[in-house]
Amino acid sequence: MKVTRPELVIIAHACDDWAPNYFRSPLHGGKDAAVRYIADHHLEGLTTKYGRAKIWDAVAAHLDANPDTLTAPRTTSTERDTREAERNARADTYLRAALHHYKATEPYEALALIARAELAAPTYKDFIQYRQAVEKKTPPFSRTDLTETDLRHRATLPLVDPHPGPPVMHHGSHAQAWVYPGRPVIEGNWPAAIPEHCTATDDELAEWIADGTLLVCTGCGLDCT
Repeated sequence: MKVTRPELVIIAHACDDWAPNYFRSPLHGGKDAAVRYIADHHLEGLTTKYGRAKIWDAVAAHLDANPDTLTAPRTTSTERDTREAERNARADTYLRAALHHYKATEPYEALALIARAELAAPTYKDFIQYRQAVEKKTPPFSRTDLTETDLRHRATLPLVDPHPGPPVMHHGSHAQAWVYPGRPVIEGNWPAAIPEHCTATDDELAEWIADGTLLVCTGCGLDCT
């Protein structure tokens, strides 16, 4: 089981907050002590989930990649509380923006902002509940399976890699037909770069491809299946 991105952020925050103190401890200090005490005393949930060895390795890897963390000034309780409050405030800003998109029935934007909030402060809220609320209101679009074809769906929010484009807002520069949130676009050299600029919105201009498994707009590549 792989440690998730939010969990890696939790590890990074724990290292930032505590590594200088343990590293500089006059009794049993040093990097090994920092790794042990951070993992065992500040990441109990992760050590229970993944085992001590894996989280010790993850903490050590973070400190190896960020050696200045060990030699930074020691932190106080007040400083750590201030850092946490600042992280929570950033996450709250993203969640308020997500709520705006949730109310506007724009689930992909809402989910992307919830993801940003979680990466800003992973322990601030139960982000699973936020995602479930979005998906309950607008169930995720079920994409056509392209595994047996040479086609690919264009990456859109809330995916992170490769760099995503925005979700499709409507189909046609004039018609502006409603598109279910999450309906994807097939990568290709289409006449229109995005469905919002498409002029081939008539139903008869759609074409079945990939041995009849995919109905695609020939003007922009919108998956109309």
